Amino acid sequence: MEAVVYPSVAPSDEFYEILPLVSGELESLVRGRGHDLYSIREYQTSDSARHVDWKATARTGTLQVREFAREDERRVLLVLDPVVPVEGKSPEIRQAAFEKGVALCASLAWHFYEINSVLAFRSAGIETRMAPAGEIIYDILQYLAGAAPADSDRSLLSDLAELPQTFKIILTTQPRGSIPTSLWTTSYIAFLE
Repeated sequence: MEAVVYPSVAPSDEFYEILPLVSGELESLVRGRGHDLYSIREYQTSDSARHVDWKATARTGTLQVREFAREDERRVLLVLDPVVPVEGKSPEIRQAAFEKGVALCASLAWHFYEINSVLAFRSAGIETRMAPAGEIIYDILQYLAGAAPADSDRSLLSDLAELPQTFKIILTTQPRGSIPTSLWTTSYIAFLE
């Protein structure tokens, strides 16, 4: 009989540090992406001027704005980069950095499960489909229970650049200058140093 011990899903200090940043990045990526007109309503001070509907404004005599139906806003690809650079780091430091990433990844996955997000997960040897988080959360936790750091696999991060429509949360120990620039516009990258 074999027992699998899942990593803790309890929020850590790092989780509380990045959650507001992740939420902000996700919101800024989603805002304005809806294409279907939901309604035209009166302008409020918090509205963007780019959504003003000038024809409706002229017709009614008061400032009117277009409101769009939001597309599925809670679609997230969670990525644990298994590569831990060897240069100048002892095996203990490399392992500690990777385990910090595993714990943070488990907390984030559980958070997205709790808020009913649509989630996908990628790391070395695993690629889940985009699905309601409840359908894949235990696959993610099982993978994380046995995950180990790797010395090199640059293709994981390079392949993510081909997914420009998906918001990605990438947990990595790579140096800041080594991340492909195409990932910066649609990703939140947490450097685990």
